[in-house]
Amino acid sequence: MRNHLAATATCACLLFSFSACSDSTGPTVSRRDALQSLALGIATFGDTGAPDVADVSDALSTIEPLLDQVNVSINGTSRTMYGFATRLTFPEGTCIENIFVDPNFPPPPGECTPANFGATLFLWESHAANQVPDRMLLVSVDEGTTDFSLETTDPFSVFSAVAAYVETPDNFYFSNAGTVTTHITSTGQGCSVPLPPFAKSATCNIATFDEQGSIAFELLTGADVGSGAPDVTIAIPHQTLHGLWEQITETQPVSITSSAAIRGLLRQPARAPLLFSLGKFRTPTQR
Repeated sequence: MRNHLAATATCACLLFSFSACSDSTGPTVSRRDALQSLALGIATFGDTGAPDVADVSDALSTIEPLLDQVNVSINGTSRTMYGFATRLTFPEGTCIENIFVDPNFPPPPGECTPANFGATLFLWESHAANQVPDRMLLVSVDEGTTDFSLETTDPFSVFSAVAAYVETPDNFYFSNAGTVTTHITSTGQGCSVPLPPFAKSATCNIATFDEQGSIAFELLTGADVGSGAPDVTIAIPHQTLHGLWEQITETQPVSITSSAAIRGLLRQPARAPLLFSLGKFRTPTQR
């Protein structure tokens, strides 16, 4: 049902390393300031493949009118975050092997892994435009019910049911259980965003993302590792987010290197399409 290794390798370089602190229980900045904060957060990933702050700020400004305030519960404490979602779909029969190409490691003849990047939920909390987010939750989902149990999920597949939660001071949590139910509907209203580097052409529509579920997270890295800090459970009560649904109509190959993939995987990435959705904003293209 889900396969995603090549896309994972491309996006793996983007990691979270947020710092800053806030005692607020919800958004304390405007939508535009929140997006600028998000752009700064992306810039802190520190990899040469990360989008520039200016590029991301310009691209995400398209999403500003779509931002919702999303209610979640973190270990039983109610919080309100800014949120939006993205979805990428491909023509039937599109193969990952034809999109992400490593000249040093060509795939076996006839191998075809269906391209399925699913959808990504972005939830974050910021206190200033010139500071990175205080909390950030990225959730990779698919239409229907997504299961985050490690027993049923391959985190190195092309599309993996994974979620990442970052909370200051630099604590990085990775999903290990729970489910989220997603229903995605196009509104029919068009939108304009830069093309992903692997797309020759695409169409974009504003969509609604109906969400409900709960995810358990395990602390992987950060100041609290080894201190007995409790794991985190985040509940998303039934609500609707707005976002972008980009339908790729024609693809083109993108070269990747195994060394870049290995570097990313060793750095505990938020795997699957989570950050790929942000990476697509790097290169504006006229439609």
